[in-house]
Amino acid sequence: MKIFKYIPIVFLLIFTSCDLELQPISEIGEGSYYKNTAEINSAVIACYNGLQAPLEFEWMLTELRSDNSRLYNTATTSSDNTLLFDFDQSKVSATNTRVYDYWQTVYHNIARCNTVLKHIDVVTTDSLKKQYEGEARFIRAYHYFNLVRLFGPVFIVTERISAEEARKYDRSPVEDVYTLIVNDLNEAIAKLPATYATSEKGRITSWAAKTLLAKVYITQGLVNETTRNLLKDVYENSGYRLMTTYESVFSINNEVNDEILFTVRFKSGGLGLGSIFGNRFAPQQSGSSVINGDGSGYNYPSSDLVQAYTSTDSRKDVTIALSYVNDKSQVIDRRYVKKYLSPVSIKDDGDKDWPILRFADVILLYAEVENELDGVAAALPLINQTRMRAGLTDLKESALPNKHAMRMAIEKERRLEFAYENQRWFDLIRTNRVLEVINSHYTTEDYYLSLTGVGPLTESSTLLPVPQKEIDINQNVTQNPGY
Repeated sequence: MKIFKYIPIVFLLIFTSCDLELQPISEIGEGSYYKNTAEINSAVIACYNGLQAPLEFEWMLTELRSDNSRLYNTATTSSDNTLLFDFDQSKVSATNTRVYDYWQTVYHNIARCNTVLKHIDVVTTDSLKKQYEGEARFIRAYHYFNLVRLFGPVFIVTERISAEEARKYDRSPVEDVYTLIVNDLNEAIAKLPATYATSEKGRITSWAAKTLLAKVYITQGLVNETTRNLLKDVYENSGYRLMTTYESVFSINNEVNDEILFTVRFKSGGLGLGSIFGNRFAPQQSGSSVINGDGSGYNYPSSDLVQAYTSTDSRKDVTIALSYVNDKSQVIDRRYVKKYLSPVSIKDDGDKDWPILRFADVILLYAEVENELDGVAAALPLINQTRMRAGLTDLKESALPNKHAMRMAIEKERRLEFAYENQRWFDLIRTNRVLEVINSHYTTEDYYLSLTGVGPLTESSTLLPVPQKEIDINQNVTQNPGY
């Protein structure tokens, strides 16, 4: 059963885009509402629910900018597709409204987390107080981790501030943002439980916090014993494991399974908590042949990704389809992402969750660290676990003569394992491979050869611009170079 219950909007608090000030949507002020444990629990659940909105745009800022994805239709001049062209072709501007949409929805949910932390002392049961604080800190850290990787310096806001104070704000250095993230995750590790009762399954555990902290460290280039020990602890002691088949990881009948450390949950049924991604990623003008309510054709799989899968890789059929059969029994050759498909009665109301941290991620991050610290032989047993599940043969040390060769093998394995989970762009960024890979993609993917003005991706354009709306309101805000 999904624990993330519908929270009436009258109780949700938002982060106003114009002045960074927390404001209640209704006449019920936050001080009059958060008075006891049950109300704080509702506020925490609102933080979980608030994870959904940024995902609507995150794939644009990650998968569409990577070599996994592209647009299908280049002829359309619709406003939506025009905005998406910018991500696909490395031409994003500060006025792109999808950048602003992502920015706004993330800061909305950071505000919810801050509200929980501000009122946490009303919780009188020590174990619940620690848990709720840990959950709020984890979610806040997760949001800031995405923000700092996408935008570089960002606003650090950890409490309610006045409109006047907000207008004097500028972005904090990347180092300060990472300090906040690491501090929040260490607090979460100390306060979160390792497990929950079945009725609470899906809430964030200390194991998820350890995994995210290890990923933060690796992103910072801290590939050392501290990072290895975090991953080793999760790998050996958490009780999480790889599911037997890749398909079972994403089954709606098997959600929050033993591989899922942290996932954004969705629930169908007209509650406003359903997933839009089945419809967004299904082929355009496919009617109800793929999913009820038609598709938008977004996140179209690249030829390069399709060719990266071998014929025996079981992940391919779970992740993408190359065609569909229409209502006239005709085979239509059009690729689409399958990973988030689930039956829907109402358009944009799917039931399938979006995984953020999986045990496969623990294994492959651990393989990276082992390769760097102890070499190829130490990493091989780890990378071969996900390969074996996918139906691939084991890699041999003789085929991987050095650490660089293993790095490339892990990079490819992560691409195939986590395709369309918004990880590819971040992986290329942290390994300093993004310019080489994406600019090569522009010259080898047939789709781009007929287009003009594509790329190149430059060092400055690896960061997204601060939304122009923020700068228009607050003249103290600096813009990223190149925008």
